[in-house]
Amino acid sequence: MLANNIFPIIQVITNGTIKIPKNFNHRLFVSLEGQKRKNDLIRGKGIFSKVIKNYSGDKRVIINMTLKKDNYKELENVVKIARENNFLGVVCNLYTPTIGEKSDSVITKKDRKLIISELKRVKSVYPNDFLLSKAMIKWYEFPDLRGFCFWGDKVKHFDVSWNSRRYFPNLDCSNCGCLAGSLKNPFILLMHLKETRKIF
Repeated sequence: MLANNIFPIIQVITNGTIKIPKNFNHRLFVSLEGQKRKNDLIRGKGIFSKVIKNYSGDKRVIINMTLKKDNYKELENVVKIARENNFLGVVCNLYTPTIGEKSDSVITKKDRKLIISELKRVKSVYPNDFLLSKAMIKWYEFPDLRGFCFWGDKVKHFDVSWNSRRYFPNLDCSNCGCLAGSLKNPFILLMHLKETRKIF
């Protein structure tokens, strides 16, 4: 709560299992990975119900969904859940693997095309509730964004011991799906403020 009284803009990413007090007047990104069954398979039994109990009707909340091959078709249902619970809307990341990861979770070029198609479809149906802009969706079309990510390349990041490090140092930026990267830099954000205003 100390930060609440110091910084003008704060964004909190949370799994939603602890209720953040109402007097914390900043944006909350709450993770949901699908409807109740799918979310709880990924996040743990009972998590979906906790999130809804803690935050239904809370206008600070934007749902943050990480899309994978096995849950991206739930995106529209998550947008509906956001509407039903009076959240501000939904944003999403694409699953980004760690360097050298070999698993079924890694998104292939074919998977990415299917996911991008679904992003565009959901945006066309729910333009005010699915908060990714068309420019942000376009960013996701190109997986290898090494050297083009403002947040990864230009912003200073530190670990808990104040050692300088790269933003998410173990992620494979050649297969990027990061929301922060899609936001690009603050000056481009200002140019597209109308499209992204709810996110801030």
